[in-house]
Amino acid sequence: MFWNEILQMERPEGQLYWPVSNTQGLYLGMESASGELLEVRPFYSDQHAVDALSLLAEHRLDSVAVVNQDLELLGGLSANRLSHWMGQHWCFQLPGSSIWLQDVQTLRGSVIQTLEEEGYRIVAMATDFNKESGLFGTWLRLDQPDPTAAAETLERMGITVLGSFPPGRRQDDAQDNLDHLLHYLSV
Repeated sequence: MFWNEILQMERPEGQLYWPVSNTQGLYLGMESASGELLEVRPFYSDQHAVDALSLLAEHRLDSVAVVNQDLELLGGLSANRLSHWMGQHWCFQLPGSSIWLQDVQTLRGSVIQTLEEEGYRIVAMATDFNKESGLFGTWLRLDQPDPTAAAETLERMGITVLGSFPPGRRQDDAQDNLDHLLHYLSV
């Protein structure tokens, strides 16, 4: 996973919060610079980077604990190192395609993982909340030139795909169907 590249064992200087463990290596919580222990749920090693961002924002922390499924502390992930890693790997200027979506919640890490497991790399993402509709609009930039299969995967997961660019196989199929229909109607 991505965190292997940026995980740290020692508390960096100036870090306000850092994960601590007991003598068996099990995660206890986030320790403040003053020594206060906060009970904060950890970031599991199989989660996506977006989930780490959500956890950082939810608790207003500058780091999160990374644990395995047995709650063994693997290390700390600072917001600074995470944002630097994202800036290197997710770029709006890479060639590819875009998909825009609408859903009742922001795009979950599990959705992104599903796309990545199918061979799509999300290189950029932006989300906005529409107060009038009560829905989140999300824009994804993929590293693939044809967004069709990724859009179909998202729809199978129950997410409303509003559109995609450039025209891929889906638009080609629709045009073929329209051409056949017009030919049939003219006969």
